[in-house]
Amino acid sequence: MNIRKFAAAAAIFLMIAAFGTPDGFCADIAKIGTVNFEKIFNNSTTGKAARTQIKAEGQRMNADLEKLRNEIKELQNLLSQDGSAAVMNESARENKQWELNRKIEEVKALKNRFDRKIQELQMRLINTVRKEVLQIISDFGKKEGYLLVIEDINLVYAPQALDITDKVIELYNSQAKKRTKQ
Repeated sequence: MNIRKFAAAAAIFLMIAAFGTPDGFCADIAKIGTVNFEKIFNNSTTGKAARTQIKAEGQRMNADLEKLRNEIKELQNLLSQDGSAAVMNESARENKQWELNRKIEEVKALKNRFDRKIQELQMRLINTVRKEVLQIISDFGKKEGYLLVIEDINLVYAPQALDITDKVIELYNSQAKKRTKQ
């Protein structure tokens, strides 16, 4: 009886070995990729253009602020000079002090407005780049058979071989080049 059980088990084992395991028990290898949006923004043509635009706008705004700051310094110098205090009557001095305070408040308000404008411009440009890149990643992932493509911002570890950022930058740059030709 033991020999029969042994022979039956051996026959089943040989059949499985000969015919292999059924396909249902085998998993396809999952193709996974990671991307770094910061690298894409910093190294892509469109990202660089966006950064240049943000920087130029910031410099223009800083120049406007600097002009107002210089006016404030002139008023402060005028009020702090000992000789002018004797020459300037009390009413004129109060008017100059009021003008100085008004300009200081104007600079503060303008700085806050400029900061908000820069943030809005930055977010708008970053979101535009991100939207375009997400479409490229989606198309690339489908074409290349990726099961999953994730952003590496919260990723603790992934082998460098999974990083497709450079390929995405290449595709994004070629897409931008086509747009500029049209």
